[in-house]
Amino acid sequence: MPTFTKVLNKCLTTMTAVAVIIMMLHIVIHALTRSLFDAPIYGTNEIVEYWYLPIVALLGIPAAQLQKEHITVTMAIDRARPATASVFRVFACILGALVSLAFAWFGLMKALENMAIGSTADVSDIITWPVYFLVPIVFVLLAALYVLDAVLIARIGESELDRATGRPAEHDADNRTY
Repeated sequence: MPTFTKVLNKCLTTMTAVAVIIMMLHIVIHALTRSLFDAPIYGTNEIVEYWYLPIVALLGIPAAQLQKEHITVTMAIDRARPATASVFRVFACILGALVSLAFAWFGLMKALENMAIGSTADVSDIITWPVYFLVPIVFVLLAALYVLDAVLIARIGESELDRATGRPAEHDADNRTY
């Protein structure tokens, strides 16, 4: 995995882990203060629903792409010649990038709309509109990852990729793939 993707994967994993830990601490403190002092933290349910969970879920999308853990169907590609399989994979990456950009555009329009109206959580006054901007950011990042994958596939070819992971195959000293 190139250095950029390693660093990006580490950043996404760290941000997601931090969000999960903060969410867990928030919920535990809320439950303790509600039970022990009859003083729950205001808006905990809304903050979890509109802030923590979208962050965790959305950051998982590019992380799964980086780790090649999205669902793939390889029936046609497994039976094709390596050059044909490469063309199919590049096409799939380009299509994934275009769909991701469409989601990013739609997400940006919704984020701008929610910002304009000052969107809040249900009947509370907890603001929620900033988290909507994570949608276009995540999907532009995903589109960029698809483009990087397409370039990698086109550059090194299908025969050099590990079929299980989609990553470049490792070679030993005799240049044999295993």
